[in-house]
Amino acid sequence: MKDLLVKLLGFSSVHRLCRTLRNLPGCVRYLVLWLGIALIGSAALAASPAIMFPLDSFVYADLEALFISQGLSQPSTTKPWSKDEVGFFLEKLNTTQFSEVERELYDGIRLTIDEQKKVTSLGFQASLETYIHTNTDAFITEDDWVYSYSQRKPLISLPIDISLGSFYGFLDLSLSNRNFDEVDSDITDGISDLYGQMVLTTNLPFQWKGSEDQYLDAGIPYRAFLAVGGSGWFFQVGRERLSWGPGVSGNFMIGSHLQYHNQARLTAYRDSFTYSFLTSFFPHPNEIWDNNASSGQARELQGLKMFMAHRFEWRLLNDTLGIVLSEGIMYQHKDGVLDLRVLNPLMIYHNYYIRQNANSLASLEIDYALRKGLNMYGQIAVDELSFGSIEQNLPDDKKHPNGLAFMAGIKHARPIRQGILYAHLEGVYTDPYLYLRSIEGDTSQTESCDTLNYIVALRRWNSDEVLFYDQTYLGYRYGGDAIVLEGSLGFRVPGDWHVNGHLFTMVHGDVDMNTFWELGKLECSPTGNPTVYGQAGISAGKVLGRWSVHGSLDYLLRTQSSQTLHDVQLVLGATYSSR
Repeated sequence: MKDLLVKLLGFSSVHRLCRTLRNLPGCVRYLVLWLGIALIGSAALAASPAIMFPLDSFVYADLEALFISQGLSQPSTTKPWSKDEVGFFLEKLNTTQFSEVERELYDGIRLTIDEQKKVTSLGFQASLETYIHTNTDAFITEDDWVYSYSQRKPLISLPIDISLGSFYGFLDLSLSNRNFDEVDSDITDGISDLYGQMVLTTNLPFQWKGSEDQYLDAGIPYRAFLAVGGSGWFFQVGRERLSWGPGVSGNFMIGSHLQYHNQARLTAYRDSFTYSFLTSFFPHPNEIWDNNASSGQARELQGLKMFMAHRFEWRLLNDTLGIVLSEGIMYQHKDGVLDLRVLNPLMIYHNYYIRQNANSLASLEIDYALRKGLNMYGQIAVDELSFGSIEQNLPDDKKHPNGLAFMAGIKHARPIRQGILYAHLEGVYTDPYLYLRSIEGDTSQTESCDTLNYIVALRRWNSDEVLFYDQTYLGYRYGGDAIVLEGSLGFRVPGDWHVNGHLFTMVHGDVDMNTFWELGKLECSPTGNPTVYGQAGISAGKVLGRWSVHGSLDYLLRTQSSQTLHDVQLVLGATYSSR
């Protein structure tokens, strides 16, 4: 930074400026520094190749539509992507065969990645949303909403970009509502008036009911990182939302529903091959389930829980076939020890044989372009597989329950007049005990902290008195014991408007993330007294310059033990963006 100042202002000016800053009070000094950086950043420079696109960027949908409509396998399903990586994908497209709409999609992406960036830039986005539903007795949790916590827009968002050569930094300061305002315990369950107990709510921190309660989320920023990269590679460290896989309802290794990862990731790509290595850290079960610990900010961090994975992607048969192999382990140590022997980017993690400290998971993904406009894809995940002569000779009550998952789907995208018609159909099956395991894996689980599973927690602050752990699956958002079928059909005019209709059905058994893992539980999904979920809805949006409007209408039903409950949910919103 000093070298940049010298070039712009000269040595003597910089010397006087530094001497003046040293004499200022600390808080004033930092304010002046930030204002100075912002002023210096007014000069437009070539943007860093390590700029990272968030998962809700238009780049992902547009680039996937281009690849499918051109008869290519899907671009990399390891997300998010960097600016250089998006340029790498664009080079694979045959622009001479583009229709008018495809050319518009291509030019929009190209314009975004070729845009010059200031050294620092501050954006501004404001949204107002309202949420209405009819059943305030039975649909009262965040999980009961189609348009839930992770989709709802913040009232105000201030994205800050720092682009310095090969380096890129990002920080998103947002004013938004949290997912819980009352916590039943400091371990798992929370509730909120915002998700069901009132007919009408908004994304404003104060609601209409006349209460003085405020719902602001104080855990920000949820997207904050530093990245560095160049041609064919990038490295990123910090808070970021991730997604690994082609699924729409979710993915088996890493699902996009998790709000953020505290992660470090390296990705490199050339020709027809991409490699990624990831580490992501979470609270240890002993920390979550320590009933003697403080529930406030003084609660002590305990143990270590780390997800580590590598991912290998190939594009074959002239980019019409994509094959991805992923393997990961959830590594734990009650004393917080990280054994550096496990930090091997190319090891076969299943072969560590350290069941007390690690639980491995592997997945295979395949997608194939059947023809222009039609792509078929699938995923298989193996958490636990009961095989081998020793396992088969055990009595049933001593056998390990399988932990398998299967997905098959088809995607369609083709240009029609001024827009893109797109559709998908996807089916998923997950075994009941997918993602679950006792700490040893050879004896049944006896208590909540006796586990080494793929359920992870985000540490959330609710008030001065309460700090709690919001748990979810790392991979498929619905976990095990589920059978899912969903589909959608939509039409989008780039940069103008879109409309989408969707259907979702799921049968879910009794096994959930709080179920204890047991030997001998060999049932297939769904187990016990299953619950049937159904959703049907339509969503739409329109761009009006820097403004945009959006809305959705959904009908939901939930059936268990011959009792059926219903809900109708309406969302309306408007957004202003300075970018």
